[in-house]
Amino acid sequence: MSIDYLVLDIKYDIKKDSFEVSGDVNKEGQEEIVDTFLRGQMGKGEDKSKANERDVYHIQMKWYPQNDDIEVQYDTGNKGLRDGILMHYLSSLNKK
Repeated sequence: MSIDYLVLDIKYDIKKDSFEVSGDVNKEGQEEIVDTFLRGQMGKGEDKSKANERDVYHIQMKWYPQNDDIEVQYDTGNKGLRDGILMHYLSSLNKK
């Protein structure tokens, strides 16, 4: 039986500067998925969309192991904010 995809679900509370993480990806996998996704965003240009203002942001990543694709859903309204939150999350993993 093969796995279609693995989920990494990240909620970031901007006021508490804290992350709530769930899904079926271990810590090493989380770091690899986020890092791979961010590297793929380099050079894609600026997103001039207005960022959504909220206390908690939600980013869900689905990694498809059969082709190494990463699908992302987010409520930040802006890719720059999304990627900034993901970079902050990577930084928090390295501090633990």
